[in-house]
Amino acid sequence: MIPYNEREVLKLLQEESTQRKGFELIVAQYSEQLYWQIRRMVLSHEDANDLLQNTFIKAWTNIDYFRAEAKLSTWLYRIALNECLTFLNRQRATTTVAIDDPEAAIVQKLESDPYYSGDQVQ
Repeated sequence: MIPYNEREVLKLLQEESTQRKGFELIVAQYSEQLYWQIRRMVLSHEDANDLLQNTFIKAWTNIDYFRAEAKLSTWLYRIALNECLTFLNRQRATTTVAIDDPEAAIVQKLESDPYYSGDQVQ
């Protein structure tokens, strides 16, 4: 595999014929890092995967607007953050929590996630 070089990737993104290849390199480079950044904000693995996919879709559709004033990673993290905030605000508007035990819903959601193990945290 070719080592990631942001300058080379930016050159690939400027040409329409090589834009797809450049974006594939971006996805390969940042998928895992973005996933874990998103996962820190949402509880569910499925939600994190959906938000990661939405992040890359937004980045791809708006790649022509990237001005290279900041690093690609900064731009991608900002898109991911905005996606998470939108998701959490939408989720908060539709989720109701019992007044008696507001943490119970969060704990129940965490425990039902097959990718989460409290044993590993300890």
